[in-house]
Amino acid sequence: MLHAYTVEQIRAAEKPLLEAQTAPDDLMKSAAHAVFEAAGAMLRWPDTVGDFRESPKCLLLVGKGGNGGDALYAGAELALAGHAVDAWLAWGSAHEPALEAFINAGGTVLENAPEDCRDYRLAIDGLTGIGGAGGLDEQVGQVLDGLADWYVHVLAVDVPSGVNADTGECGDIHVTADATVTFGGWRRAHGLAPECGIQLLAQPSIADGRSIADELDVGASDTVLFRAVPGETPQPWPDSLDTLPADNEPLMEPGFYDDKYTGGVVGIRAGSATYPGAALLATTGAVRATPAMVRYAGSQAGEVVRGLPEVVVKQRLEDAGRVQAWVFGPGVGTDSQARGELALLLGREEPLLVDADGLTLLSTDPELRELLRGRPGETVLTPHDGECERLRDALGIDPASRWEEAQALSQALNCTVVRKGRATIVADPARDHTLVVDTGTSWAATPGSGDVLAGIMGARMAREQARWGRATLGVAQSVIIHATAAWLSAQTEYGPGPTSASKIADAIPAATAKLRILPAEPAVYRAKKSRGF
Repeated sequence: MLHAYTVEQIRAAEKPLLEAQTAPDDLMKSAAHAVFEAAGAMLRWPDTVGDFRESPKCLLLVGKGGNGGDALYAGAELALAGHAVDAWLAWGSAHEPALEAFINAGGTVLENAPEDCRDYRLAIDGLTGIGGAGGLDEQVGQVLDGLADWYVHVLAVDVPSGVNADTGECGDIHVTADATVTFGGWRRAHGLAPECGIQLLAQPSIADGRSIADELDVGASDTVLFRAVPGETPQPWPDSLDTLPADNEPLMEPGFYDDKYTGGVVGIRAGSATYPGAALLATTGAVRATPAMVRYAGSQAGEVVRGLPEVVVKQRLEDAGRVQAWVFGPGVGTDSQARGELALLLGREEPLLVDADGLTLLSTDPELRELLRGRPGETVLTPHDGECERLRDALGIDPASRWEEAQALSQALNCTVVRKGRATIVADPARDHTLVVDTGTSWAATPGSGDVLAGIMGARMAREQARWGRATLGVAQSVIIHATAAWLSAQTEYGPGPTSASKIADAIPAATAKLRILPAEPAVYRAKKSRGF
């Protein structure tokens, strides 16, 4: 299940179950059992400072609401399983039946906030959950600092406290979790907030077997989540807990009668005398992404063909030849020539990806923005947060969350916006859903990495355009491949180490193969796909 839901939708789905339950806290206890299972798995993880813990224990951070009840019932199960468990009632009270069950199971309620966290090896965050808004108070912050000082793993219930479930925005003081277990369906924050850690989905139910998922309307969801690189754990999670997956990558082998053109030709306009490396990085990303032809146009034609002899190069954009999609912007500069070239491409029908300097030109030139709004072909913009904010300000859009701003830019400019980051957001005015990719790691945060992504995405846009006539179908998958390549490029025989954009580009074929989850399609399907049907 990939669809994400708002807090309002989740609460509406819970309501009939809460009304129908025949035993007190039936649904809460079922959810708490999932928390218990996740906690049990985490307690088997290696403990970095275990030798310094005299009496290893678990700590429950308990709020007044339902999440506090979940934590207490889970704590009761942990206590009955033989674990020492403390509970801190952060605001003085808690869900009474759950608190009673916790005490009866042998749990200890702390009179004051814990000052020495040395003996805690796992903390369960049940402070606020999806109902929280804004940051947490200073006393909670001091406890969180103490847990961090002693390398305590944290399991959050529903959403880490201090993180907005609908937007992923964090308050000044918030929980950062190693894993988060949620119920029924994903929340947007599970893709938007890396503070969630490894995302886990459970399906609690009431006595008649009905679950929250049974009450959710998939058609009402406006966000779909993916995770590129899975969270690494020493052991698998229990079978009752689902993790947030990537998307399957279909086989990239050309069809029986494909040639270098039918797979979709991409044109790259990148690089300059000031930034020559951008040309090679973007073009390498494109070459590694698909088996089809790549054309390059620009002043670095000689450097590109020396590094990549399979690329067809020209000095001038006008001489590049026919393509199914263009990439414009990495390292081209912002002078009058670059402005003229962007205007030329905005006036053509081929799908166009605009990145880097191209985005700067759009943010400073109202005429180019008008050309963008009215162009006949599909357009993809790939801003990082700073570029997104400049476009937002140029358009007079009010500051909001990353998710909301990506939506607003997409609507205002009538194009697909790929807001890059650890959580990458794909907003498209022609789609019913916004796509969110938790890249899973931050290894892509290195110079030139965005140029490589532009090449990958442009090549795949050309492929989708040639196959299906819709260039933006695989935009999110390009993000997943790039993130996976970044992770692979950082792996060494001794563990992960620093990587670079060139290494990321070289890892693209391996990343593409790694993401192939499903078995090979039947030959009849592959033949049909190669014909573009």
